[in-house]
Amino acid sequence: MFRFIATACILFIYSNSWAQPTLPDLAGSTSKGINIISWNCQYDGIKSIAVQRSSDSVYNFVTLGLVKNLKKGPQAYIDGHPKPGRNWYRLYIVFNSDLTWYSNRFKLDVDSMDIINAKVIAPNDSLQKLTANIKIQEESPKQTTDATTEQTQAPAPTVHHITLDIPDDATEQGISYIKSQYIYTNPFTGHINIDIPEYRRHLYSINFLNTEDKRVLEIERVTEPMIIIDKRNFQKKGIYKFELMQDRKILETGFITIY
Repeated sequence: MFRFIATACILFIYSNSWAQPTLPDLAGSTSKGINIISWNCQYDGIKSIAVQRSSDSVYNFVTLGLVKNLKKGPQAYIDGHPKPGRNWYRLYIVFNSDLTWYSNRFKLDVDSMDIINAKVIAPNDSLQKLTANIKIQEESPKQTTDATTEQTQAPAPTVHHITLDIPDDATEQGISYIKSQYIYTNPFTGHINIDIPEYRRHLYSINFLNTEDKRVLEIERVTEPMIIIDKRNFQKKGIYKFELMQDRKILETGFITIY
């Protein structure tokens, strides 16, 4: 089994408020294939807040998940599985009175290489426990003077540095693992890729196990250099363990994500 000590992801948010903009405005940033959306909620009596994402900002918004903390004040959502390119986010808010309301939209551009190189990250529902680890530090810009007019210019928007700390025991918590070079989740399709170019030289077999180490899927023999397993074969979201066997001996153990 792979083990690692995760390092913090440093994210940057530009806004005019101390921490986050107030609804309906959103702010956010991206780092190492993980997006964070944050805002300040000024309302009581909210029944639910759904975070939605689209690639075109107008149509095809899909719900990623629900915000866990509905208390008035700072709120956030972690998207550990964004799409390459443009990611537009908005909130769909339902009040206790059944009044519904949308926030403004916010765009984050994600480099495809950041997604490809990202670690094995748990589904978004599990990631929300890390919102408590988000830290915000304010940096106030200095006023400048225009040399030609000798007039003091308005300061630039306040810069906020946001840190998401992934704990050292992320492996035990089922949050994050090192990605295998042989078996991994395709970040663009969500299906499982098996890439074993030397499949003819040895007998390879693979077992997929759930969090209780119960077998959920087995490939008795790898007969092609590239195999794609439809994610629907795993029936539910989560992190699964695999055992890659070479000539009936364990070559590698690792993890994949179904999201």
